[in-house]
Amino acid sequence: MSQPENQPQQPQNDLATELRELGQQIENSVRSALQSEKARQIQHDVTVGMKEIGEQVQSALKSIQENPKIQQLIDRGEQTLSQAQQSHLAQDFQESLSRGISQLSEQLSAFIARTRSDGPTTTGERGDAPATGETERLDPNQK
Repeated sequence: MSQPENQPQQPQNDLATELRELGQQIENSVRSALQSEKARQIQHDVTVGMKEIGEQVQSALKSIQENPKIQQLIDRGEQTLSQAQQSHLAQDFQESLSRGISQLSEQLSAFIARTRSDGPTTTGERGDAPATGETERLDPNQK
């Protein structure tokens, strides 16, 4: 009975050994590929290519910044923005001034209406001394 038990375990041991050997071969293959001259050359080419791309982008940005047409475009954009802001400020100022004048006009109209309904007065608004000088009373009995 011990032979049937040994037979099934033999294939398991062989399978584990084979899988271990396969794993080691794959590991060795990957290491060889990474350490190969071709892999190093590819890595070098990628590094050089990335540096060149960076230099070209920097050069393009510098030429754009130094281009007079681009600078004019930037200046125009800044002027347009400034004008828009000034226009908005001017419009706000104009609206505020208009409201103020309108309120002043209404107050003057109300003041004129009050003075017409009250009749002419000889004292100031606070009851101070007469604003036009001394006046003569028409009714001598009134003090």
